[in-house]
Amino acid sequence: MGAINREWHAAHRMPTKPTPEPRGEWHAEHQDECACRVPSEKETALIAAWRQARPSR
Repeated sequence: MGAINREWHAAHRMPTKPTPEPRGEWHAEHQDECACRVPSEKETALIAAWRQARPSR
């Protein structure tokens, strides 16, 4: 586990009752911007599915 990026967390709150689309986006961005914890297997699968559905940036 790494340090929490408090500024990122404060600016990027998880939406209330998110569907898989915003959850995948939030967790993908979180993984890229903050090293506070390792994503669970479920979150990792959600991130992979979200990234696969998006064209490369």
